[in-house]
Amino acid sequence: MRRPFTATLLAAVIPLLPLSAQGPDSLPLKPTRAVDFTTSEGTWISLDVSPDGQTIVFELLGDLYTLPLAGGEAKRITSGPAFDSQPRYSPDGKTIVFLTDRSGSENVWLCDADGSHPRALTKGDRNLYASPDWTPDGQYVVASKTSMPIGSTYEIWLYHKDGGSGVSLTKDDKGPAPGPPGRGPLNNALGAAFGPDARYMWYARHRGGFGYNLDLPEWELAIYDRQTGKVFNQTDLYGSAMRPVLSPDGKWLVYATRYDAETGLRLRNLSSGDEQWLVYPVQRDDQESRFTRDLMPGSSFTPDSKALVVSYGGKIWRVEVPSGQATAIPFTAKVHQDLGPLVRFDTRVDTGDVLVKQIRDASPAPDGGRLAFSALRRPVDRLRHVVGSGGLCPEDPRGRPRQRTAPHARGRLL
Repeated sequence: MRRPFTATLLAAVIPLLPLSAQGPDSLPLKPTRAVDFTTSEGTWISLDVSPDGQTIVFELLGDLYTLPLAGGEAKRITSGPAFDSQPRYSPDGKTIVFLTDRSGSENVWLCDADGSHPRALTKGDRNLYASPDWTPDGQYVVASKTSMPIGSTYEIWLYHKDGGSGVSLTKDDKGPAPGPPGRGPLNNALGAAFGPDARYMWYARHRGGFGYNLDLPEWELAIYDRQTGKVFNQTDLYGSAMRPVLSPDGKWLVYATRYDAETGLRLRNLSSGDEQWLVYPVQRDDQESRFTRDLMPGSSFTPDSKALVVSYGGKIWRVEVPSGQATAIPFTAKVHQDLGPLVRFDTRVDTGDVLVKQIRDASPAPDGGRLAFSALRRPVDRLRHVVGSGGLCPEDPRGRPRQRTAPHARGRLL
């Protein structure tokens, strides 16, 4: 008999309220202008494939779009000044979970598959989220959460689809994990993912928060057992392991790792444990920064588990599994961005002489009578008075340099 997931289903369930019922719009920024253009490329595109295998939902410049799996013209399904990102279809294909700051602060939201009826799943103004996804039964959403404004130690939280305060799944994960010493007892947790078995949640873990100039490895993949609460490491790679994606049939695992200064996607056969490169290289990961949108963009298997749909190099690709043959999925998207008013004000700029305290790239003329150099980040004209040249250049008896680029400032060399 299957045991209930009592360790993770502790959150109280409350009805969701639409944004209009939560209070007046608190965003002070009102659109006053717009930018429109059409594009066939994008960067850091997180996407998902619908359960029926017909549609891709993806993010582009803070809006969500849908696209036929074969490619074509993308349809924008969310709009406005808010930044919408990281969409995921529910197992029945009727609902999309995504992140947005449309309430004034980033939260997890739901909408219908066509973008209609948006409603908040989480509430608050002091948190940041990453990588929402559904449990296989479609009853719960998992998402990584950290505190604002510069929190970078994420925990994976579980929320019922109808609302509630949620429960942290990884707050007690204090076991050994990659990362430099002295980073505290807490482990970062990003990119929760499920295969067909709802008991086991895959994710990437790392000791402590973000940091610069860190030594690899930084991240590893682990499995969280929702029945026992135990964590089991699954990788041990110098280039780290990030952003796991599992095939619907439970046979394949794809994850990102860095090798020889570039990041690629590895394919693991979960039955045999054998691994190979699926695509290498793809794009840069975000290990050394604050990974506010996870370490890599989100990708998805097709429902038949025969291909991975992923974005890199500005395009969306269908990558056959296990051959790794990649075929571009062409798309065009009409982008409309509402913008706030221009922030312009008068600033007094001193137009007099400026004392130059540092010159660079000095180069004397062949006759020794002139000197070219750069100052104030701009090339400055030849110096008329060169120390040691035996006197002043007759062109300027005061020995003053003169700028011949944009006339924003003149320099005096003392």
